[in-house]
Amino acid sequence: MPASATLLNGAPPTGGDVRARPPDEIVAMIEKSDLRGRGGAGYPLAKKIAAVRDAAKATGRAPLVIANAYDADPDSPLSRTLIKHSPLGVLRGTMIAAVAVGAREAIVYLHPKAEDERRALESELAKLEGSLGGVLISVALGPGGFMGGEESALMNVLESKRAMARQRPPYPASLGVEQRPTLISSAETLAWLPHILERGVRADSKLVSVTGAVRSPGVYEVALGATLAEILDAAGGVIGELKGIHVGGPTGGILSATRRGTRLDFDELRAAGTHMGSGQIRAIAEGTCIVAEAAKLFAYLAKETCGICVPCRVGTARVQGILESVQSQLGRDEDTKWLGELGDHMEQFSLCGFGITAPSILRTTMYEFAEDYRAHIEDHRCPTGSCKPVRARRYETMVQP
Repeated sequence: MPASATLLNGAPPTGGDVRARPPDEIVAMIEKSDLRGRGGAGYPLAKKIAAVRDAAKATGRAPLVIANAYDADPDSPLSRTLIKHSPLGVLRGTMIAAVAVGAREAIVYLHPKAEDERRALESELAKLEGSLGGVLISVALGPGGFMGGEESALMNVLESKRAMARQRPPYPASLGVEQRPTLISSAETLAWLPHILERGVRADSKLVSVTGAVRSPGVYEVALGATLAEILDAAGGVIGELKGIHVGGPTGGILSATRRGTRLDFDELRAAGTHMGSGQIRAIAEGTCIVAEAAKLFAYLAKETCGICVPCRVGTARVQGILESVQSQLGRDEDTKWLGELGDHMEQFSLCGFGITAPSILRTTMYEFAEDYRAHIEDHRCPTGSCKPVRARRYETMVQP
């Protein structure tokens, strides 16, 4: 295949005469491009499209396409950046996905603060009236908060319900919004489709948000397979000495600086103990206490959980309490054991990816930054001297820790 185009620079291709292509040909081209979902999970888009088509055929229900441009992680505005540079690319990609699954209706789903992006999309839709292959595309706003962008929670939002996770299976492909077969894919994923259909390119780049101790933080388009070190260099390089790299956003793991050779690859990140997540790569400077970092992350997660399932609702708060106790020099020898068990419970029994992936924070930090935990728990001191007590007493319940 020819070399890939970029999503952010230049006018997006039209994708050709999409209606003239059989859906099977469109799916075959997407499969050949090796396009995996850019929303974090990395599931092959061609398989998801095939599942929606099969469900629509079996049930006779009209399928629906949702381009998820919500940007749940406020520090990783990938969809907003993409829409700012190429609203037409997102709309054309959404239309192609709708044609591929046989849908006549599609929705671009945004965060409520994305007013500029909403206006940009609606302006393009007004110009494109009658030229979207018979697909009616509308723009919908979510409720705000992290969980508003979770796949099953957004289906509830579109049905005028609270943004809370659903039990899966059934998956959206078979039983989605209003019980219709529903293709939900990130705006970044769908923006690849015009390039794939018109130019036959491989989907070989990824948008990432580089934050933290770098000279030029921002959103970058990088090659899949680039090392974390190369990505940090693209953002101007690290300021000072690097202690860790937080990959994947609020539920992502924190890797040691020695892991800077890890590649931006769905499978390699998973093997390293984290995940692609929101596409955020945060440089953590030397002198930062990782226990405090983990505690802050779980305080955020405990606030943002939708609360529908006990493992996540209780687990995030429980982990937050233990970590803050450790940070406040109130740690006990058994705390790391309890944290490990709580992480296992969250991963095995949570309803959605929010609770399932959050334990990566615990696993990576306790393994790769064991000295930070040891100093707090055994010596009752912060190894960096940066921690201040955030609790005057331990987080206690009827059953210890």
